[in-house]
Amino acid sequence: MRRILGALSLAAVAACRYQPTPVPLQGEAQSIAALRGKWSGEYWGTTSERRGSLSFTISATADSAFGDVIMLTPQGQQLRPVDAGDRHRLHTASAQALRIDFVRIGAGMVSGTLEPYIAPDCECQVSTTFTGNVLGDTIRGTFITNGRQGGNRDGMWMMTRRAR
Repeated sequence: MRRILGALSLAAVAACRYQPTPVPLQGEAQSIAALRGKWSGEYWGTTSERRGSLSFTISATADSAFGDVIMLTPQGQQLRPVDAGDRHRLHTASAQALRIDFVRIGAGMVSGTLEPYIAPDCECQVSTTFTGNVLGDTIRGTFITNGRQGGNRDGMWMMTRRAR
């Protein structure tokens, strides 16, 4: 009986474990293949003091990727994803990580969106889009965050590919 209960407990824990959600990639196969690897970097707001880290991985299959953004505010305010806590944790590595939802790659450019979240500075739901230019192992770009109640924010970001 103990073995059965132990096996069921282990199965329940494994089922509730974080499973990263693949990000759909669109673009030319050659452009996507050129970005294979693990990328990391940071972003900073130009109209707000928000800063944070970025991570992104494009696998060898090159039809999907995985990416997260961690947001930090100077006042220590906590980011609130639109998804409820347990549901959000099924597709992100931490409660404060935002999933990168979509990426388009082509002609030396990258663009995409983040999952919606509640911005701590306006207590409103916002959406963020980003674009960037690819130069070898570096991507530099800009982002804009739009809220239903106004208060648009913009900023810049940069990522570098980790050693292969």
